[in-house]
Amino acid sequence: KQKPYEEAFEALFNALDRCEDILSKQRYLCGNVFTEADLRLFKTLIRFDEVYVVHVKCNKKLIREYPNLFNFVKDVYQMDGISDTVRMDHIKKHYYGSHPSINPYGVIPVGSVIDYSTPHDRHKFNT
Repeated sequence: KQKPYEEAFEALFNALDRCEDILSKQRYLCGNVFTEADLRLFKTLIRFDEVYVVHVKCNKKLIREYPNLFNFVKDVYQMDGISDTVRMDHIKKHYYGSHPSINPYGVIPVGSVIDYSTPHDRHKFNT
């Protein structure tokens, strides 16, 4: 329903704005040490532009438009072993193929291709 969707939409983007602010001041959510909170945030953010924006109508802003969130995603993605766990083709196939009430024809969007291996600026917080 529209009203609950709009309330959840607002809460989601308020939370993303808060994370963007936190990550403007420190490398990770809880300081300069990687924690489970960062891993949990990463799992959401890595899917966001490719799936959540379209599939669950979270289209206010892309993660790529948040400089600190996007650099955070690239930072975590580039940690040893993390990129091996990200299979965007599988992620998209699952989301777009497993919700027939949202996507009755199971169409999987072809684009976009985001290069998470490009340089990031998160090292600026190392002390």
